[in-house]
Amino acid sequence: MAALDRSASGTLYQRSSSMSRAEASTAKLLSESMLTKQSSMPVERVRTSPERLLSSRFSGKSSAIWYRNTILGVFGTLLIIGVVTWPNFVTPNLDGDPLPAPATLEDRWESASRALPFHLYVKNALGRSKFLVTDQGPDVKYHRGPVLVGDNKKILKVHLVFYGSFTKAQKAIVITFLQSFTAPKPSKRFPTVAGWWSIVSKYKNTKGVTVAPVVTLGTQVHDTKYSLTKSLKQSDIEKLITVSLRKGLALDPTGVYFVLTSDDVNVQGFCSSQCGTHSSIRPAALTKRTRLPYGWVGNSAKKCGGYCAWPFFKAAYGAGPNTPPLKAPNGDAGVDGMIINIASILAGVTTNPYGNGYFQGDNQDPLEIAGVCAGIYGPNSYPGYPGDILKDSRGASFNVYGAYRKKFLVPWVFHSVTKKCAGQA
Repeated sequence: MAALDRSASGTLYQRSSSMSRAEASTAKLLSESMLTKQSSMPVERVRTSPERLLSSRFSGKSSAIWYRNTILGVFGTLLIIGVVTWPNFVTPNLDGDPLPAPATLEDRWESASRALPFHLYVKNALGRSKFLVTDQGPDVKYHRGPVLVGDNKKILKVHLVFYGSFTKAQKAIVITFLQSFTAPKPSKRFPTVAGWWSIVSKYKNTKGVTVAPVVTLGTQVHDTKYSLTKSLKQSDIEKLITVSLRKGLALDPTGVYFVLTSDDVNVQGFCSSQCGTHSSIRPAALTKRTRLPYGWVGNSAKKCGGYCAWPFFKAAYGAGPNTPPLKAPNGDAGVDGMIINIASILAGVTTNPYGNGYFQGDNQDPLEIAGVCAGIYGPNSYPGYPGDILKDSRGASFNVYGAYRKKFLVPWVFHSVTKKCAGQA
């Protein structure tokens, strides 16, 4: 009973000494009755009350830990919300000028390999763009896909579809360029198209076979009547090639095809997201179950020369530095600008024809061996300055000699050995 003396009933029992015997007896019975009733209460009734439990939770170390965890949880939630919603409230450029809307999924060709509009790498050159890496050098990787080795692992024929209104002089510039991969021969003091191509032809497939060392002109088709109108979808480019196979264009499993559109033809995505691109026609009955790689390049003279034919056109307002354009070596800024993009796409389609060859970055929007050197045409180049390049007696700018003493400007490409952009092997 000593242990019970410390309870409330025990106190009542100790006070019985000042009562009568009967009263004391009654008090004792009452005390024992209360003890019996208390011991028979459910467990829930004798547990600590919620008020006391909550009070203890907010005391001492427990209170500090609870507050810390609550604050961290709220901060983490706000951080996640900020990361998700922040891109919707910032502009895409440091100067605040909006760029053209990005290409939709419909705008993307199979490999999405592009000759880049001038504004896409100059306006983003402060570090936000993948188009011009400013903090590190180019890093082109091989993804173990095919390269174009040509006929007998030697000659790559380029078959042309001229779509629209091209003059004889304009066609001659393109044809002469494609005849310049064998002559004149390159030398240290005499940069040539052949010397430039020697960089590209060093790229190998998994079997050690290189890109075709010789490029030559193949068959031609001239669609002067705009058979698919002057406004083309990207699917129309493929259609033009397959239709032209019935009109004299050779079916060449080891070659490559180019569609060139005149300056009055609009092509989906032209100027806003690309100046040229390449893909492939999937095997079909018309191609004799052969996959045909092809490219497209447009003449931007009337539409966006400041985007797609720089440096022969002054950079479009807000797209680059306000510097005078260079004089075109063949007297036609639009077609000389096309040569830049033809060269870029030709280097890309031969080293990455099906989207799993040589490129840097995402295979859905890759930077190929010319793309990683975008805007570079000579030594000491920087965004908006093409580099130290040659000038002829008329003041025209170029960086390689071609057949018949013609001159061209071609983009520098990534050298697989030196791992740097270069213009001659």
